[in-house]
Amino acid sequence: MDERFQAGNVWLTMHYRHFGGDEGYDIRVYAEVEGRPRQILRFDCFKYQPHYHYDPLGRDERIELAGYGMSDAILWTLKQLSYHLPEMLTQAGYPQIAAEVDPERVREVVSRMEQRLTSALPQA
Repeated sequence: MDERFQAGNVWLTMHYRHFGGDEGYDIRVYAEVEGRPRQILRFDCFKYQPHYHYDPLGRDERIELAGYGMSDAILWTLKQLSYHLPEMLTQAGYPQIAAEVDPERVREVVSRMEQRLTSALPQA
């Protein structure tokens, strides 16, 4: 699953990724910066070491999600995107992008992402 979801001035992508000895869904937030696409946030919802990055291709500030498994990390990520995306974009160093976010469009996109992820995750 490699999909792109447009949400106003930002777009989100998700796909399943294997990295080192870990794996899980990778959710990224992009925006146009100086006329070019820029990855601003990346959430690695891995099985063993879930984490996220502020400005992964720039300063790459990595935050561990200790205690979360893949499905919990996904739920945490979707909640952050739904309710805290402008703050996270500002923390990543992009306040001008944050100021233009349409929270309602973001929540609509996140809801569609959640439906796709829920159907793809194994049921316990």
